[in-house]
Amino acid sequence: MLIGQFLSNADYSIQRTDTIQQALEKLQDMLCKELVVLNGDEYIGFVNESILLDAENEEAAISSIKIITAPIQLKFNQHPYDALVMATVYNCSIIPVLDQENKYIGASTQLDILKAISLIQSQNESGAIIVLATGLHDFSLSQIAHLVESDNCRILNCATKVNLENDAIEVTLKVDKSNINALLNSFLRHNYVIMETHNTIATFDDTAERYQQLMNYINI
Repeated sequence: MLIGQFLSNADYSIQRTDTIQQALEKLQDMLCKELVVLNGDEYIGFVNESILLDAENEEAAISSIKIITAPIQLKFNQHPYDALVMATVYNCSIIPVLDQENKYIGASTQLDILKAISLIQSQNESGAIIVLATGLHDFSLSQIAHLVESDNCRILNCATKVNLENDAIEVTLKVDKSNINALLNSFLRHNYVIMETHNTIATFDDTAERYQQLMNYINI
C-alpha cells in the first residue's frame, strides 16, 4: 500500500507567481492551514496563513515572501506510515507527494492518511479488539497467534506498546470474530492480562466522523 494511492481530489497548490491575495482566498475556500507552492510542477515549499497575513502587499507574488522549505514531502511509493510520522513531526495538515522524477503529483491530507491507516489496520472489518498485557520477556507473538487460530479466528491487525517502567508489553489485537469469550478464557489460562475488549461492526464507512472526533479531542 503506497501513499500515492491516497491523494486528495482537491488542489492544495499555488504557483510562486500567484499573488498573496489569491493564496489567502484559496486558504479560505479550501478551509486548510497550508498551501503547497509550485514552480510549474516543481515542488518548492509551503506557505501558511500567518506568513501570508504578515505580507505588506497582498498584490505581490508568493515568490516575494518567505516560503517554508522544510523537507515535508514524500515519494509516491512511500508507505502511509511515513506520511503519518511526517504530519506528526512537522504538525502539517497536508503532505506533498512527488513522482519518481521529483515532480509534484498531489497531496495527502490528514483525512487521506487516516483512511490509509484505517485500511492497513483493518479497522473497517467486523470483529473484536482485544488489549492484552504480559511481561516483556514473556511476550511471544507466535503463541498469541496460535491461541487465536486455535479458536478459529484470524488476526486482522496487531500492534504493540512497550512499557519499560514495569517491564511489560501491551498487545492490541483485531480479530475477525465478535464472540471472543472462549478466546479470552484461553488468554487468561496462559497468564495474559485482559486489559480491554471491544466489539466492532463495520456497517458503514465512518472514517470522516472518527477523524473529526479525533480532531475535536486533540483541540480540547
